Amino acid sequence: MSTESIKYSSLIPYKISQILSLIIENNQSNFISALSYLYTSKLYDYLSDETTKLWHLSAEKLFDMLEEEKKHGKLQFPDFV
Repeated sequence: MSTESIKYSSLIPYKISQILSLIIENNQSNFISALSYLYTSKLYDYLSDETTKLWHLSAEKLFDMLEEEKKHGKLQFPDFV
């Protein structure tokens, strides 16, 4: 496993926990509901793919993208990604 892969593998659980905290806080969800909310999204699929580089974005930006995806049924990437 390359050094970059190790860094990525270490970062993703941290990003996911931050996003889950934002879901719970903003949507007044419990942990299980928040997991389902995130894991059934296209955002999660793209975040899980290192090549998309979404992991560079802040948890807040990723949460905003998730909310927009859930609201409109389509994942919108920022112009700078």
